[in-house]
Amino acid sequence: MTPYDYNARQYHVATRDMVSTELLQGIFPADRATWDDDPQFLGWPAHLQRLHAAISEASARLVGGLEAVLDEPEGSVQEVMGLSGMNRLGLDLVGHVHAHHSFEDSNVLPGFLDRFPQLVQAIDLLENDHSYLDQALDQSELVFARLNGEGTSKVAVAEALKQAEALKKILHRHTYDEEDILIPAVLSAYG
Repeated sequence: MTPYDYNARQYHVATRDMVSTELLQGIFPADRATWDDDPQFLGWPAHLQRLHAAISEASARLVGGLEAVLDEPEGSVQEVMGLSGMNRLGLDLVGHVHAHHSFEDSNVLPGFLDRFPQLVQAIDLLENDHSYLDQALDQSELVFARLNGEGTSKVAVAEALKQAEALKKILHRHTYDEEDILIPAVLSAYG
């Protein structure tokens, strides 16, 4: 179904700067400045943005928390990880994002495709994002699980920080683009 190369820089979630205008051509314009003024925004679109904001906030909190832990003396890393919740936050984030995308894959995206067939390429892009994100989340889970054991070291925290930074970047790009694809369709259909 993909008439574009998802691995090309302008399409891949890890490297793109925005949704390609080619994919958005002829569909609903994304003008975020007008969304708050639309009465339809207060329903599902605002809910989607709140969910995405929670994901972004948790991701940023994880990165900031791990950076702070690295500033602590080596001997106190395990205690600080437990007291700050950093030993669980990464795994909680992974679980939440997996559940969120699983729901989107089984309910939201097929529903949008049925209602808005003109979104076929854009939905395909989001599905490709989800496949890539699943792999990144699985890798993140392995790395973040090492923060739960006894004797967590700064090396493990530094590795988790690197993974958290990469995850934060792709989560931001994906959620922002997903909103630019889905929300204008809802506002147009019910506005």
